[in-house]
Amino acid sequence: MSQGTFDVVVTTTMGQVGGSTVDGVHTFKGIPYAAPTGGQNRFKPPQPTVPWSGIRDATAYGPTAPQRSHAEMGGAAPADPASVARMAEFSALISGLAGREPPQGEDCLVLNVWTAGLDTHRSRPVMVWIHGGAFESGSGSWPLYDGTPLAARGDAVFVTLNHRLGVMGFLYLDEIGGPTYAGSGNAGMLDIVQALQWIRDNIRRFGGDPDKVLVFGGSGGASKTATLLGMPAARGLFHRGALLSGPLVRVRTRQAAAALTRQLFERLELAPDQIQQLHHMPYSRLIEEASRLAMPINAGLAQAASPEAFMPLQPVVDGVNLPAQPLDPASPHGTGVATMIGSTQDDMKMMMLGMPWFGTLTEEQLRTMARASFGDSGDAAIAAYRRAYPAASATEMACQFVTDRVMWIGSIDWAERKVAGGGAPVYLYRFDYATPIMGGILGATHGGDIPFALNNFKCTPLAGERPENARMGALMSESFVRFADTGNPNHGGLPDWRPYTPGDRCTLIFDSPCRVESDPRSELRALYATHSSR
Repeated sequence: MSQGTFDVVVTTTMGQVGGSTVDGVHTFKGIPYAAPTGGQNRFKPPQPTVPWSGIRDATAYGPTAPQRSHAEMGGAAPADPASVARMAEFSALISGLAGREPPQGEDCLVLNVWTAGLDTHRSRPVMVWIHGGAFESGSGSWPLYDGTPLAARGDAVFVTLNHRLGVMGFLYLDEIGGPTYAGSGNAGMLDIVQALQWIRDNIRRFGGDPDKVLVFGGSGGASKTATLLGMPAARGLFHRGALLSGPLVRVRTRQAAAALTRQLFERLELAPDQIQQLHHMPYSRLIEEASRLAMPINAGLAQAASPEAFMPLQPVVDGVNLPAQPLDPASPHGTGVATMIGSTQDDMKMMMLGMPWFGTLTEEQLRTMARASFGDSGDAAIAAYRRAYPAASATEMACQFVTDRVMWIGSIDWAERKVAGGGAPVYLYRFDYATPIMGGILGATHGGDIPFALNNFKCTPLAGERPENARMGALMSESFVRFADTGNPNHGGLPDWRPYTPGDRCTLIFDSPCRVESDPRSELRALYATHSSR
């Protein structure tokens, strides 16, 4: 433990942590909430951390969870020069979002806290951000998730965390390994539950109220939030949830997860009775072999929209830690948790940048895509989209098909399932505020709402430079703080945002200016209700 001096010191249940203070915000980084996950702890539920003496240095981020690099996850390089240049610019953007990440390691079960006050008599809501990256990449230390601006308000405490990912967090070994490996297919989710337990036991010492906890995240972080709603162990540990572009309804079945495990054992040339060897292999080899289980996303609409195409290792309905599918129907374990869910106008467009047809799609190819989604009604669907987007190119229309099918209709479907489960309101939004970066090609992009929900648009290149940024950050972050505090995102800067119901379909459109619509783009929604093959 450090013998140095710190700007601020807090005593947790495991020992003292020393943080830094800048402009009134106290920051504590790399606090362990569970023990290292290497050796015999691999694939097992998280174990308690060992208490320490002295003051633990909490001024630097802790290790990143083992994962593939962004370059390794990029897939096949596009062939034409325009696509090569476009993807190079996009790769640079992603690297900017991540910043310089700490080294990877199996002592990665750490969290970070931002707070403006340590006084325990105030009832500050706690905003726990779950990072994105599907279930195989990402970190709570990205500049995109900097909690300083929200904490600086003085009326909220912000937390990010790391947890096990990919093969280290979601390899289902229950069938092969028996009771010793019970819960292995959900180890990464159990890490998050352990972090929430730490928050319950400690956050008041950082000025937060453990009875006002919002769990929220973007993309994969939204999917993890949805999964938590189906976990008995998470019940009561958080009181609101928010999903930003990640309307997960179903996860792996035991049968599908066991089949992936058998494939991995074959790749590793292991027999089932050699499971102990998994504990001694370098994690880099496990990650590399597991990456070969992934199905490539191709140019077909159905394949691009399939979660199995890019998330082979994900939570498992194991009958215990996740008794049933989280939202198929809505789990009773999430009853009482008010939720917000939203998507962006151009959510999936960034995923399409490397497709061979991007920018060159013909009308005939567009009709083929439409028929894949709408069958014999493909031409009618194109006509409806033309009415909604009269100036859109064939490429833009195709991107809109994928966005609407996966994220927009997916969010509506998720909201209706959660509403049907009862117990708490659901608020639906769509984010239409476009980023000017990359010449505006991304539009209102996937993840584009995050810098404004966290009001940290100056911490990341994703937002770009628009004169309305400060107002959008103030409006949107105020909604999230209010929601964390009360379960209602309304405030004076917005029009009346009503809870979602199948009869009203109230949707807040975050844009400049913001507006509320009932059943926006109803003709397109009706198309998916009748013909979607989701």
